[in-house]
Amino acid sequence: MKGKGWNLGRLAAAFGLVMSMTGMTAMAEGSPVIYIGESAQNENAADPGESGPDRQQGQDLSAMHLDLDVGKLSAAGQTDQIVVVAGSGMDSPLVRTAYYRKDGDGSWQEVFCVSGYCGYNGMSTDKREGDRRTPVGDYGFVSAFGILPDPGSVISYRELDEHDFWVDDSSSRYYNQMVSTRQVARDWNSAEELAKVVPSYNYALALDYNTEERIPGKGSAIFLHGIHPQKTWTEGCIAIPEERVKQLVQELKPEARIVIMPQLPRAETENLPSGEPSL
Repeated sequence: MKGKGWNLGRLAAAFGLVMSMTGMTAMAEGSPVIYIGESAQNENAADPGESGPDRQQGQDLSAMHLDLDVGKLSAAGQTDQIVVVAGSGMDSPLVRTAYYRKDGDGSWQEVFCVSGYCGYNGMSTDKREGDRRTPVGDYGFVSAFGILPDPGSVISYRELDEHDFWVDDSSSRYYNQMVSTRQVARDWNSAEELAKVVPSYNYALALDYNTEERIPGKGSAIFLHGIHPQKTWTEGCIAIPEERVKQLVQELKPEARIVIMPQLPRAETENLPSGEPSL
């Protein structure tokens, strides 16, 4: 884990690399996003609440919506549903997560925005197994699962039992896969016993991070799941309130995307040439 003295120039350079890797071209200014539901109610809120992650960490992340022109994200050309995870810096576990939906007229609506957590050590553009960081980038969802029964998932959903594991042992043939010991023989030394991760995995969505190549050591088991009441970080996943995970499980279609960034793009810096721009 890098120290908190990591300078702003290096952060800016790292973020520039992320933007070039993922094709993110969103601006903090641009066409307005319509706020509905909880986002509209909280648009003028000064504090996300006494029990939220921001309060627990002594940090107020302002009104609970993102000032983001989501239509300029490259993911906007692939889907009409986008989950945006905006961090508080590369090394912070604090995030805000917003769910956007595009209406028939082409306008984007921010359905909700909540505070939550990412990896204990923040985020990374070079994710490695065990680094306790969340991978930055633009991803899809490969499956939904949970300890609780299917709440009406659009994406294929698996209700967990004691035989279900997600393998994080790089030497296993099943690395970065969910398997059932009813169907395969154990060849791993390390795996998550999914049904025991209570209540975080009551509902969860698995990202398609390293799920096709399954490159050993590149990282595994990257999920969007519920917040644990005693943890203010994850081991590399994204954690938000359980009721919002359930809502996403019920609404997201297979083509939905999730975009993870260490901080919101800044119009005045994101298109500058490589180097160390001033922030």
